Amino acid sequence: MKKTKDLLTVAAVYLLAYAIGYSACLWVHAVVLKYFVFDVVATAVTFLFSVLFKNSSVYDPYWSLTPMVMSIPLFCTYGAFSFWQLLFLVVFNLWGLRLTLNWITTFTDFSYEDWRYRKFRDENGPAMWFFINFTGIHYVPTLVVFAGMLPLFRMVKTPLGVWSVFGILIMLFGIALEFFADRQMHAFLRSTTEKRVCRNGLWRYSRHPNYLGEISFWIGVFVTMLPYAKEFWWYGIGALSILVLFLSVSVPMMEKRQRSRRVDYEEYRAETSCLLLLPCRTKGDKVI
Repeated sequence: MKKTKDLLTVAAVYLLAYAIGYSACLWVHAVVLKYFVFDVVATAVTFLFSVLFKNSSVYDPYWSLTPMVMSIPLFCTYGAFSFWQLLFLVVFNLWGLRLTLNWITTFTDFSYEDWRYRKFRDENGPAMWFFINFTGIHYVPTLVVFAGMLPLFRMVKTPLGVWSVFGILIMLFGIALEFFADRQMHAFLRSTTEKRVCRNGLWRYSRHPNYLGEISFWIGVFVTMLPYAKEFWWYGIGALSILVLFLSVSVPMMEKRQRSRRVDYEEYRAETSCLLLLPCRTKGDKVI
């Protein structure tokens, strides 16, 4: 009952954030700027409630939910809805729906907060924590994902063709990686209480297959547009930003945490690729 109540509270927060964001962008006519204003204002409202509830994980579903909320009206209003546009939109929202449902499944109630947020709060004073919370936890992800969505603003004006299938296949590859990596990790955590690493399935070939899936998805978004709007190659800044965010922040933080929690993590690091799916670097029982 508490989970249901807190989920409904989060849903109310997001409905309010989106309503205020929509009201703020009504007077903006430039399409990209209109959606940017919506995104920035909705993030501000979400941030205020994360402070009110003293729980920054209120923002957690924003990464996957808001792109869906923006993409559907964008294509409905400006898109030609060709077969390839429609296929792209379906795959794009499949990613968002899967990731959001995964968050709902793992969410317990407001007693839960992402370990990274607690770490930042505990290690910094109130003023520095407020700055980190506002910028690093809320606005950096918002701006990075918005940059990743820039190709969508070209797709609605561009008659996509069969070459789009390459980008869409990359997107599907990323979704599949995240799905199976999450399922395998959840199954492993339910089956054992030992403080050892998961080496099941994809985790045998990469230490962070879920991150690889997310990065691949956004690369696919960019590739889908590229053959039909090559002059907008610089829209790849979004996928590049997401790659940098994971390599410079997410991966190092998770590596440090796993070293302190898993007794065999150093051995696992020596044997297993960090990001790419590669064969285990062992020969017999010896690392080569």
